[in-house]
Amino acid sequence: MPSSPEPSPSQRPSVGRSAALGLCVGLLLGGLGLLLAGLRALFLAVDCSGLGGPECELLQQATREIGRMQTLAGGALIALGASLFVLLRPRPPKPPESPGAP
Repeated sequence: MPSSPEPSPSQRPSVGRSAALGLCVGLLLGGLGLLLAGLRALFLAVDCSGLGGPECELLQQATREIGRMQTLAGGALIALGASLFVLLRPRPPKPPESPGAP
């Protein structure tokens, strides 16, 4: 039975890298969901049926402020996930240095 060649250390799967990639995807998806919820709160009209003028205005202001915070937090989570992805992406091996190079 022929033995399969073992992968080099740089090609072996890493549990830490896989966990970090899962965290990265979770941050990106959570940030995207939060960003969409915030944008929906910012741009969709609030249903004020059965409310008086001041109550409707208070509900609109509160929804707008929560939408702003959700949009900001969603954008921050997306930026965190993208930066984590950039830090953890596989890098090509460095070429060997020639002895005559300065």
